[in-house]
Amino acid sequence: MIITVEHSAVLRLKNIKSRGELNVPEDITIAALLNRLGIQAGQHKYLLTYVNGTKRGLNHILHDGDALQLFLPIGGG
Repeated sequence: MIITVEHSAVLRLKNIKSRGELNVPEDITIAALLNRLGIQAGQHKYLLTYVNGTKRGLNHILHDGDALQLFLPIGGG
């Protein structure tokens, strides 16, 4: 199945450009996809994950045509 992945430049994902399409197995979760993209499991908790504009947890199952948005909140002062 095909999904679209959007991410902020701060993530620096080497495997895919933002708004790039990925062919992934059926019933893949967000967590499993993050692993495939090279994001270590210990880092998952720092990401905000949205599917089709709705905030979703790491165990959410992705479906064909979904758009996954990944954000890494940045704070400072």
